[in-house]
Order: sequence, then C-alpha cells, then structure tokens
Amino acid sequence: MASDTLWVRLAGEFPAHDVPFLEPATGTSTRRLALVLAYRGDLFNGWQVQPRGDTVQGAMEAALSRLCDSPVRVQAAGRTDAGVHAWGQVAAFDTHSRLDAAEMLRGLRAILPTGIWPRALGSVAPDFHPRYQARGKTYDYFLLPQVETGLFLEPYCWPLQDSLDHGAMAKALALLKGEVDMAAFASQGSEVGGPTLRQLTQAGISPQADRRWRVRLSGTGFLRHCVRNLVGSLVQVGRGQLTPEALKEMSEAGERLYPGPKAPPGGLYLNRVYYQSPLPE
Repeated sequence: MASDTLWVRLAGEFPAHDVPFLEPATGTSTRRLALVLAYRGDLFNGWQVQPRGDTVQGAMEAALSRLCDSPVRVQAAGRTDAGVHAWGQVAAFDTHSRLDAAEMLRGLRAILPTGIWPRALGSVAPDFHPRYQARGKTYDYFLLPQVETGLFLEPYCWPLQDSLDHGAMAKALALLKGEVDMAAFASQGSEVGGPTLRQLTQAGISPQADRRWRVRLSGTGFLRHCVRNLVGSLVQVGRGQLTPEALKEMSEAGERLYPGPKAPPGGLYLNRVYYQSPLPE
C-alpha cells in the first residue's frame, strides 16, 4: 500500500495508534495523561535517561516539567536504543496541571527539540501503564539490498551491497511464526529475567516501491535487541549463510545457535503498541 511506505511514514503519515483515551477527567487534583510519540532515534542516545547524552525521555520530562510547572516523570511502553526510531511510542505521566490536552500538546510541539513529534495527548485511566498493559507491539525494519553505498541512508535503513534471496527470507519468517523463545535472539551477556516465550503473530518481508524491503514483526513482546538480532540472522539466510530453518531451530533451542551480525539501529522503527485491538496476523 502506498500509504504504508517508508517515505510516506517519514513525511508524517503515521500508523494508527491504539491508546485507550478517555474523556477529560473533572474534579480531580491529579490526572493521568498519555502521549503517542514519533521520534528520530539517530538524534538521541536512546529513550532512557542517561548520565551523558540527550535522550527522548530526558527531553520529554524537561518539556513537560516546564509546561506543568512541577517535576514530571514519564513511563514508556518500552525503551528504544540509540539510533532506533519510533512512529508510535506510547508514554504516560501524572500531573496536577490544569492545562487542557490541546494546550499541552501545542506547548510540547513548540518547545521540544528537533526530532520528537508528539502525535496525540489525552486522558487515560488512573491505573493505565503503557508497558504493563500493552498486549503487544509491531516493529518494522527496512533493508536496502544491492546498493553500492548507503552513506546517506544509514540513519534510516540498512543498506547492503548483497543480492539477498527474498524467497528464503520469507520462508524463514513463515516458519518462525507462532510461539518463539526470544532468548534465542537476545544479545550475548543480556540479563534475561522471567519467561522468554512470546507469540509472534506476524512475520513477513515485503519489497517496497522504493527498492527497500520491509520486515514486519508483530508479537506479544520482544526482549532487548531481539528484533535487530533476528533481522541480522535473517540477512544471513538471504545471503545463503544460514538455511531458512535456522531461525526456527534457534527458537526451539532457546539459544543463539548460529551467532551473527546485529542489524544496525537505523533501520528499526517502533510502529505501534496495542492495548485494545488484536495483534495483526
């Protein structure tokens, strides 16, 4: 679909969001508000506040604290690493401010740094938590095969000189759908606590009109670096270095049997977080 291409997304035609906004609360001293955010990951040192470097969370909290005239802490649906982009990140915060949602949204758009665009803002239930109440997420990853140099494209996709086998990659993703042990794609040395099994409801690769290939993954959850490691292994399948069955083998073993490259962050986009709608298949 033309409305789902990378260039249209980069121009601001974002995916639908699934945040359960409510009518504005009245007669309460504290409100819980949620935001839908788009941002360029290449301009920030990730989502989470760090001792050094600008972060999306840090910018959001500084802007909201200024608008609300009191300190504001922001919770997100998930942390994105430096270089990873978002079209549909979801965040929530509490405030005593009486600014209405429309005024606050206008204010944020005026004072936030370049690279962050608050798409929507509104009231949510007092117990709404963007991470713990999320039913799942969709991520998009963009590859550009057979390109001589990706010098100007690296912040937005993964340019590759290789000629990749699309059929083998599509087969690998089709075999992977269903229950996946995400520990198989976690980075070496990552601390993984709790269950690692997730449902991968959507896994496909489709050529786009601008020569890029989009890998789309929807699931009930992803561990840190899982999508990038999975895409790195998928590229190995496209190069003929792994069989299409290799990704499924790793999932069933619960470990990275065939270590490979981690896909660079610039090609990864958090597309959508689900709270009410079923995950796509």
